[in-house]
Amino acid sequence: MMTYIVIGICLALLATVVIIAAKPIGMGIEARRNNTHSKNEKEDEHSSINSEYNDYENENLHDQIIKLKQLKDDGILTEEEFKKAKKKLID
Repeated sequence: MMTYIVIGICLALLATVVIIAAKPIGMGIEARRNNTHSKNEKEDEHSSINSEYNDYENENLHDQIIKLKQLKDDGILTEEEFKKAKKKLID
């Protein structure tokens, strides 16, 4: 009879520990999901910013090549100087 009482108390304690631990474990799982979701949003935001920066950089490159072309057309740069400057900008 005493054995059944000890087993019953152990099972009650085990159930209590599981119930008490379930909430923090669930909170940890939820936090990990939110953290992963947050990282994905940040990566999307960074890629958007990088894309905008690359667009700006490409526009800037385009403008610089147009200015070089204008200098060549005005006779300030020779064809060779124009090609060297353009190659330097592109590389």
